[in-house]
Amino acid sequence: MVNLGWNEGAVGTALSLMGLTALIVQTFAGDIIDKTTFDRRKILSLAALLTACSALTVLFVKEGNQDHFLMFGTKIVEGFVSSFIGPCLAALTLASFGPEKFDSIMANNVLWGHLGSSISAILAGSAAYFLYPNIKYCFLVIAFSALAAISFMPFLPQGDPLMGRGFHKKDERKENLFENQLEVEDSKQHAEATGYLIVMSEPKTLILCLTGFFFQ
Repeated sequence: MVNLGWNEGAVGTALSLMGLTALIVQTFAGDIIDKTTFDRRKILSLAALLTACSALTVLFVKEGNQDHFLMFGTKIVEGFVSSFIGPCLAALTLASFGPEKFDSIMANNVLWGHLGSSISAILAGSAAYFLYPNIKYCFLVIAFSALAAISFMPFLPQGDPLMGRGFHKKDERKENLFENQLEVEDSKQHAEATGYLIVMSEPKTLILCLTGFFFQ
C-alpha cells in the first residue's frame, strides 16, 4: 500500500481495523460455530473465499493516498469472516477424531497451516519481485491459495456434529443395540452445553484468558 502512495498512518489504520474486528467477533464466531446445525465445511469455504476477495481489493486501489473507505471496509469484512476459520477447523477436527486425538491432530493442522503460510509468502514475494513495480498483483497468490483450499473441501469429513460441539458419544458396546440407540438419540435431544457464567468462573479458564490477553 505504501508503494501505491498511501501513508503509514492509513496502512496502520486499515490493519488495526481488521485486527480489532477479529478481536471482537472471534468469541461470537466460536459460539455460532458451536451451536450451528449448518455444514461447517460450507461455512469454512465461504470464509476462505471472502477473505481472499477482501485481500484482492488492493487491485482496485488507485495510485495516491486515496480509496481509504474501500480498504477500511474490506479489512473489517476480512477481520469478521476470518474469525470463523479457526473455530470451523477446530470443530471439524473434534467431530472427526474425537477428544482423545484432538490435541495431536490440531497440532498437525497448525503445523501445516504455518507451512502453507510460509509457502504462500515465498510465492507472493517472488511474484512481487518479478512483477515489480506492479507488486500489488502478488495478492493473486492469496486468491489461488483460497481456491485450492476450497477445491479440497468436499474431501474433508464432516464427522459427528454433536461430538464437534464437545459432547462425547455414549458407549455403543452394549448388548441391547436397540436400547442403546434410543439412549443415544435421547442424549442428542437433551444435550446442553455448560453456561458461560459457569465456564468463565472456572479459575483455569480465567488464567488461560489472561495469559492469551497479555500475550497478544
